[in-house]
Amino acid sequence: MARKFITLSEQVITEINAGERQVGEKMTSLRIFAKQHGVSMSTAIRTYEELQDNGFLASQEKSGFYICKPIAKNSDIDFATFTSEVKSPKSALRPSVVGLNTMLSTVQVAPELMPINRLTKFIKQAFDSPQYHHFHYPSAMGLMSLRENLTKHFKQKGLALNPDNLVVTGGCIQAVMAGLQAVTKAGDCVVVPSPCYQGLLQLLATLQLKVIEIPTTPEGLDLEALEQVVTTQRVSACLLTANHQNPTGHSLSVQQKAWLADFAAQYQVAIIEDDVFGELSHNHTMPLPIKAWDKAGYVIWCSSVSKTLAPGLQVGWCEAGRYQSQVAALMQAFHGMPNQCLQMAVSRFIETGHYQRHLRTLNRTLAAHCFAYQSYLKSRLPKGCKISSPQGGMALWLKLPNIDCDALALRLAELGVEIRQGSLFTSRELYQDHLRINCGWPLGVAKPWLDKLCDWVLHNCAKL
Repeated sequence: MARKFITLSEQVITEINAGERQVGEKMTSLRIFAKQHGVSMSTAIRTYEELQDNGFLASQEKSGFYICKPIAKNSDIDFATFTSEVKSPKSALRPSVVGLNTMLSTVQVAPELMPINRLTKFIKQAFDSPQYHHFHYPSAMGLMSLRENLTKHFKQKGLALNPDNLVVTGGCIQAVMAGLQAVTKAGDCVVVPSPCYQGLLQLLATLQLKVIEIPTTPEGLDLEALEQVVTTQRVSACLLTANHQNPTGHSLSVQQKAWLADFAAQYQVAIIEDDVFGELSHNHTMPLPIKAWDKAGYVIWCSSVSKTLAPGLQVGWCEAGRYQSQVAALMQAFHGMPNQCLQMAVSRFIETGHYQRHLRTLNRTLAAHCFAYQSYLKSRLPKGCKISSPQGGMALWLKLPNIDCDALALRLAELGVEIRQGSLFTSRELYQDHLRINCGWPLGVAKPWLDKLCDWVLHNCAKL
């Protein structure tokens, strides 16, 4: 006979799969669960542990337990296979057309999901209580109170940081740029995953760097291909995203992250980790970055509040390990710090607990958005089309067989909506039948534009 805690966990899983318990719903406390089912506290604890081990329950510090579902691998996505080689990244994106609706093309949350009123309150307070240091040259490292509050915030999520090692930046891309400038020079080669966020490819082109794309797999990266490249080519850095990668939305496994940290130390190659989507987990628990396993200081961890709070704040940070002094010097000499009052406002937003509460609400909403977009697109697009199953963030990666997505992008632009076609996410001749769309807006708002997209695809599929 099955042990009681296994029977109870199977009962809860059945209720979740049947929709009787909703993803994001708070689970009853252990004490109440034990009383309801007439079992001991130890049995209740074992039941919750079993649910967590199977991916159906996530714990939130000082808050309790929340219903979730196991993270699905992107088994529905065809990942390209190829032999890695040195390429020049594309030097420019297709210029944006004034007046196009960008809700599907720009990966960000809808304005109504940003805590605008509360943020405005903290910003106003910072500007209404001026102090001398607000108007002095900023520290090369950034506001200490912000670095301390960031350290406390991430400690609660299992990531140990030292505020003295954090450098505040004007967003994640600026942190990545400083990291690249610290470890590369024009003409050097940088390893990136394929597909890769087009903004990073544009940055690499601007810095006159070469790229070597590494194939992506449902489990993460092709590590054998990565090691082969680093041992046979002159590679100056790896530019990677371990959590909720843009555009596919998938994450590396714990084993791959630990391997990469050891790999960087073994070959003494810097890993610049873009973790801007790291806190946007659909399962309530922030997956740790590669930085968590970095003992030798070869990982430059970069993030910001651009995707979680508001892109216009332009407040980010990096923990640069052994490259800290170079990154801090670059920030002071060339990039400059974000406005100190904005740093103070973000610091207070984190310190008062508003940031963590906002993240809990936002992640439940984004998980619901992604599910709604997936369901709607599957109902409208032809059979054979494939849609990613993101583990976090708000990007969906679509494969539309036999569809020229460059032509689709041009047609949608004529109809007033912008998308990001797959060819923008690579330096190679790949992903011409792919596109990325943002699901940060409620489906009802984006539906008219999604309908235009689906109508064009259906019309052109009928011609084939």
